[in-house]
Amino acid sequence: MRLYKAELYKIYSKKIFVFGALAVSTIMLLYFSIFVINAQTTINDVKYTGYQAIQMDREITKEFEGVLTDEKVTQIIEKYGFPNGVSQRRNEFLDKNFLNNFVMCEFSDGYFHGWDDYHVGTLTYPIAETELGKASESVGKPIVLEYSYGWTVFNRVLETGCLLALPFILLALSPIFSEERHINMRQILFTTKEGKTTDVTAKILAGMTVAVGAYAVIFVLNLGLVWLVFGLDGGDCLYKWVMEENYVRTWNNYHNISTMFIKDFILLAIGFSFLGIVEAAAITLYFSAHSASPFQAVIISALCLIAPVCFSTFGRGNYNSILYIAGQLFNVFLLGLAVMSFIPTFSNKKCQFIVQALCCILPLTVGIYFRRKFPFYYTLPFLLIITEAYGDIDILLTYYPWIRGAISLFVIATSVVFVICSHKKYRTL
Repeated sequence: MRLYKAELYKIYSKKIFVFGALAVSTIMLLYFSIFVINAQTTINDVKYTGYQAIQMDREITKEFEGVLTDEKVTQIIEKYGFPNGVSQRRNEFLDKNFLNNFVMCEFSDGYFHGWDDYHVGTLTYPIAETELGKASESVGKPIVLEYSYGWTVFNRVLETGCLLALPFILLALSPIFSEERHINMRQILFTTKEGKTTDVTAKILAGMTVAVGAYAVIFVLNLGLVWLVFGLDGGDCLYKWVMEENYVRTWNNYHNISTMFIKDFILLAIGFSFLGIVEAAAITLYFSAHSASPFQAVIISALCLIAPVCFSTFGRGNYNSILYIAGQLFNVFLLGLAVMSFIPTFSNKKCQFIVQALCCILPLTVGIYFRRKFPFYYTLPFLLIITEAYGDIDILLTYYPWIRGAISLFVIATSVVFVICSHKKYRTL
C-alpha cells in the first residue's frame, strides 16, 4: 500500500497531470454549456432560451407523459401547432418546442433538412402507419413520451469526455516505467527488497487507478450535470427518436439499435467506453515498459491508437487491400507483439527470431480467417468510445447474437495480456 500510494503521488503530482485534468474538465463543462445556452423553445408564441427553455419543455411534456396514442398526437398539435419559422442563421425551426417538433419529425408530413429544404407540417398520420409505429409494434415495445433530451446530451458529453481522456491517459501513464529507465533509476530501484516485485505491481495498479478514476470523474460529472439541468426522465423511450436519427433501421425485422430503450443504449455506451479507457491504459503501460523515454512511449502509444483508424479510413474503398486489412487487424498484431514477452531467451538467435515471428504471424493468420465473422476493428479504444460505431456492430447482431459479449471479452483479455506483459517486460529489462 505504501508503494502504491507513492506511485499514485508520482503521477498526480506532475504538472502535466494537473493541467491535463483541468483541460479535460473545462472542455467538458464548456461543451455541456453549449447544449444549455443553445436551448430554445416556443410555447404559446412566447420564446424561451437557455435553462428556462429546458425547464419549460420539461413542464409541458409532463401533461402528455406515458404511452403515446393518436389522441395525444392530435392534442399536441391542436395545442402548440406545427413549427414553421425558419432562419438562415439557425438550422432548425425557430418556433418549435420539444413536443411539436417530436410529432412533426415522427408522425406528420413535415420535415426540416435545412433552412432552404423544409416542409411545414399540415397533417398527422396514425401512429400505426408511421415507421416508428411499425417498428414499435414489430418489437412489442410501446412508444413512450417523456422528456428524454437529457440522455442525448449525456451520450454526447460522455463520448467527448472519453475522447479527451485518451490523450490525457497517454500523457499521464507513459512515464510510469519509461521515466525511470530514461533517468537510469531502474537499476537502483531493483536493488531494493521490493523493487522487482511489489514496486512493479504498484506502478501498474496506480496507472489503472488513474485511468479508472478519470473515467469515474467524467461519468459522475456528466451524470450530475444532466440530472441537475435536464433530468433523467425518458429511459423507456426508443433510441431512434431520442438520438434524433433520420430513419428507422429495418433490418432484423426492426430488432436493432433503433428500437432499443435509450436506457439500454446508455448502459451499453457506459460499458464500452469504460472498456475503451481501460484498454488504452493497458496499451500505454505496455509501451511505457518497452520504451527508453516517456516521449517515445507517448508517440508509440498514440500511433498504435490512431494508425488503425487511419488505415481503415484510407483503405475503405477496397476491403481486400492490405491497408484496410492492416487497420482491421491492428489490435490482433499488437496482441501478438505482446505475447512475444513470454518467449524465453534462446542461445540460438535464429530460433528465437523464428519463434517471435510466429507470435505475430499466427494471431494475424487467425485474424484474417475470422475477420468477416468477428469485428476485431471495433475492439480498438477509439471505436469503443464512438457510439456511431455501435450501429455497425448492431448489424452483426443479426447473424451473431453473441457479438457484443465477445467484443467485451476480447477487450478484457487483451487488456489483461498487455498488463501482464508490461509487468514481465519491465522486470526482465
